[in-house]
Amino acid sequence: MARDVDPALMKRLRKYGRAGTLDVNSCFQCGNCTAVCPLAQDSAGFPRRMIRMVQVGMERELLASEDLWRCYACGVCTRTCPRQADPAEFMAAARTYAISRYDFTGLAGLANRSAFGNLLVFALFSVVFGLLLASKQNPTGPQAPLFDFLPGWWIHDIGVALFAVIGLSAAFGMISMTVHFVAEKKREGTTLRFAALPGAIVPSLLDALLHQRFRVCDTGDETPAKFAEPLYLRAWFVHAAVMGGFLAMLLATTLDFLLKPLGAPVPPWYPARLLGAAGGVVCLYGLAIVLKRRMRAAEAPWQKSSFADWFFPVLLAVSVLTGLATEVAVYAPVGSFGHVIFFTHVVLAMDLVALLPFTKFAHVLYRTLALTLFAWRHAPAHEATTAGAPA
Repeated sequence: MARDVDPALMKRLRKYGRAGTLDVNSCFQCGNCTAVCPLAQDSAGFPRRMIRMVQVGMERELLASEDLWRCYACGVCTRTCPRQADPAEFMAAARTYAISRYDFTGLAGLANRSAFGNLLVFALFSVVFGLLLASKQNPTGPQAPLFDFLPGWWIHDIGVALFAVIGLSAAFGMISMTVHFVAEKKREGTTLRFAALPGAIVPSLLDALLHQRFRVCDTGDETPAKFAEPLYLRAWFVHAAVMGGFLAMLLATTLDFLLKPLGAPVPPWYPARLLGAAGGVVCLYGLAIVLKRRMRAAEAPWQKSSFADWFFPVLLAVSVLTGLATEVAVYAPVGSFGHVIFFTHVVLAMDLVALLPFTKFAHVLYRTLALTLFAWRHAPAHEATTAGAPA
């Protein structure tokens, strides 16, 4: 079967690596990374196959590989690589490159290639949202309620428009990934029956939410040191705290919007408020562990951190902190300072949504989709068969 190759693929992908050190040309395909990877048991050649794709310039196959997103960067392959090719770093850079290629706006590529580009995209969104909010800002006194300072209906309208635009952008990226996947399976001669797709969605969502495969990275035979680590410090638990806390805050915001008028006063023990506060604390716990490990840089995958690796958790942490401070300002007015905190939080929250398809935040989308595509590809024989084989 003929393959298109792109000799410049490795050069382009290197721009998305951390600290400019990415180079897998030293990899001679010994298979050590596949042998030690706790997740390779149900996907032959993982992650070695992706490295080979880039070495020979097979971009189409790389973008179609759902295996690319199944790596949770435990670092076992990097620690044991006899050639110091750093497979874990390669996989991280390849995922970032894929995000940029799935995006049709060019913003993902700009944001992920350099610190300047990342800050430029962030500043662009911040200025737009800041100006939109300021255009309806009411000239109120320092003790005025927050939703008199910034009208709730205006925040709502901007939010609806933002979710619509970003939702379309995210959908385009996910469709692009799915099209690449389906086309490549067709070229390989694999028939994917659409009847098997619904059955793959639910277990994949549970896998993403409960971090079932992620836990394997902390309990594999090749990672005995992990057994001594307390549950609350294990990578999958910390990641689950960040993701679960964020989803709790998102649910609280949604319930607040659906169950009461915007800006209407409620007591501190209002269920949605309690849920949001609890989610914020849990999310901050996970982010604190993540940032501490990046600062210590004691082991893979924390040893090499790009600007983008720092930017998203810091942005999320500041957004959560300003959100919690806003909750305090609602019940214990602190004058104009409360207005500044509220304004800052709304802008940062909108930035988070706007950056979803373009930064590391996009892992939430593409990893969940990849788990679904993986489950679809490995559906029972009567649901997904190889072309020419009896159904």
